[in-house]
Amino acid sequence: MFDKAFIQWWLSRVIPYTDVPPEKLAAEREAMSRQQQYNENYHNFMKTAVLPATDQLVKMLMANRVVHRVTTWGNQLAIRVHLSWRWGELVVMQSHEDAVTFEHHIITEGEKRGDDSSEDHTHQYDLRDPIPPVVAAQELMFFLTRLAQDLYELDLPEIPPGEQLPNG
Repeated sequence: MFDKAFIQWWLSRVIPYTDVPPEKLAAEREAMSRQQQYNENYHNFMKTAVLPATDQLVKMLMANRVVHRVTTWGNQLAIRVHLSWRWGELVVMQSHEDAVTFEHHIITEGEKRGDDSSEDHTHQYDLRDPIPPVVAAQELMFFLTRLAQDLYELDLPEIPPGEQLPNG
């Protein structure tokens, strides 16, 4: 696999530095232990909440003949819904360089906003603690709500609940 001369050269430079202080190794072990906890929280959330909720969503979309696609890549799950003149996509992933957050992006695009524009709603959850399963259903409903709202863009400004438009 490696050239023998290369191995000898490399080892001659590395061997003097093979004595790693125990405290440095302890810190590495602690970091790996925490990382395993984050990964386990993400795995449990995906297995017990996101995947069952996605399965229900796919069944509902299929029953109503809504064109969609579900894909996975690495630690990412993507759900894309296609409509006649727009699409929306929900991307669920474990992210951040230390993988401490679960996040999802809701991306919608269509002719009403212009062909080259899209809107990205991002929510992040900390994986240091387990995420309640209800979050998966809420996020899927938020995704579907954003997609439906974007189909009916009104010229009226959005106002907070309970307030009224000024008469003018």
